[in-house]
Amino acid sequence: MNSSLPNEDKDKAPQTTNGTQIVPAAAPSSDSDSDSDSSKGVAGPSSQYVVGVPPQQAMAPTWSTGLFECFDDIPTFIITTFAPCVTFGQIAEMVDRGQNSCGLYAFLYVVILYFTGCGCLLSAYYRIKMSHLYKLPDDPIINILVHLICEPCALCQEHRELQARGFNMKLGAGWRNQSPEIQQSGGLMVPPKIPEEMTR
Repeated sequence: MNSSLPNEDKDKAPQTTNGTQIVPAAAPSSDSDSDSDSSKGVAGPSSQYVVGVPPQQAMAPTWSTGLFECFDDIPTFIITTFAPCVTFGQIAEMVDRGQNSCGLYAFLYVVILYFTGCGCLLSAYYRIKMSHLYKLPDDPIINILVHLICEPCALCQEHRELQARGFNMKLGAGWRNQSPEIQQSGGLMVPPKIPEEMTR
């Protein structure tokens, strides 16, 4: 009689598989309940073990394009290299949802650049504002450094981000010529990225 006790203790002890603890489920109450659960395709008390599944981690927010993908849009890259105030004016007008015109933002950029030599501080402020608005990586120090080190690349990335969100970023389009959907949502509704594995 005593020889059967250790075996029973082993059966009751929790088992581990790959670091995940497997806990024995409760015994079935009746045969009719287990039959009804199995017929419905629902794992009921008849299943022997319950395995803990870790919760899915939320995907970190990312830009739709990389910082150094400037050559994906050559015309914008050329304009930004020689006249960053124009690209900045377009971005600021969209981020502020047409509160002021592209020309006014471009003028402010030129004035700050002329008197301080750091027009990138104004564009960095709008990158931070855009990051908060669209739930993008919003580390203020990183965003400021990106504009200080490589202003044209940062402006081009922001320009491409707005294009990816459905904005018409052609010169002269402005906020008034955006579609009603974009004006209502502000570009917040963007189709989710589908992982490459799911497209196969």
